[in-house]
Amino acid sequence: MYDFCHTRRSCCGGHTVIDQILYLTLQRFLGSLPILVIAIVVAKFISLYISADKIGLFLKTRKRNIAGASLLGLVTPGPLAPYLPLLKVLQSGGLPLSVVAAFITSQTLVGPLRAFLEVDMFGLAFFALRVFVSFIIAIGVGVCFQLLNKYIRPKNASSAREIKNK
Repeated sequence: MYDFCHTRRSCCGGHTVIDQILYLTLQRFLGSLPILVIAIVVAKFISLYISADKIGLFLKTRKRNIAGASLLGLVTPGPLAPYLPLLKVLQSGGLPLSVVAAFITSQTLVGPLRAFLEVDMFGLAFFALRVFVSFIIAIGVGVCFQLLNKYIRPKNASSAREIKNK
């Protein structure tokens, strides 16, 4: 029924299908390389103006704002790892887990660095819809955490020490 050996056969002047796939992938990568470099430069430029301290100040002043945290997560450049310690400190200082969860979700799903590549490969309409859907998902996660807040106990250093001492 299915002939999986066809990928080893020559086609188009002696080249195999795998050769063509590798060639097209390399061609697409090299075509996207300038866009990737521009995206990295723009993300670095944004990160100079949007520091972790500014994010912390924003989240601290709007403690209960799930939509604000979701929106902030959408535009925060770079990986999530540098923001996790800041979020932990803010959460220890009273920031609700619902806001933390909304920020983490939106920051993970969307990032400015990926915007250039996605728009180039899939188009602006695709990217805009994906950002909108990701924003709604992040708000939904924040609302779920808010509704289930009484069942979720955040880990903190004092509770871990109490358990060790028992």
